[in-house]
Amino acid sequence: MNIIPQGDYYVWYCEWCDSRNHTLWTRFEEGKVLCGACHNRFPIPPRSALELGSTIL
Repeated sequence: MNIIPQGDYYVWYCEWCDSRNHTLWTRFEEGKVLCGACHNRFPIPPRSALELGSTIL
């Protein structure tokens, strides 16, 4: 999963259906990540990696 911080959102791409998603940072804090197109759930990377503001591959 490729996660990119952008304002109040994290932009990420669903690997299953290849769609772009915008998820509020609060959803990442709660552990709820769901693709808007295919509705698949995905595991969230560790919080420390998200705080670095780097792209996670």
